[in-house]
Amino acid sequence: IRYRYMNRHKLTKIEAIAWLGTSMLFFGPYLLQYRIGFILNAIGIMCLTPQVIKAKQWNLVILNIVSSTGYWLQIFNII
Repeated sequence: IRYRYMNRHKLTKIEAIAWLGTSMLFFGPYLLQYRIGFILNAIGIMCLTPQVIKAKQWNLVILNIVSSTGYWLQIFNII
């Protein structure tokens, strides 16, 4: 059954990267007891940033930068 409102459209590169980042953030919090959890969260947030920049949501851009920086510092045992 095909509905008129369910038109399939091709994902842009930014949307595909955002979906990848979302999937990483889906699993990352459950693995925070291991280093891979911090890596998944840091990369996931960085993958969401281009979509947020495109939407010009600058408060979320800053939040993503600060969050990913915190995860990278945790990965390398700086904090």
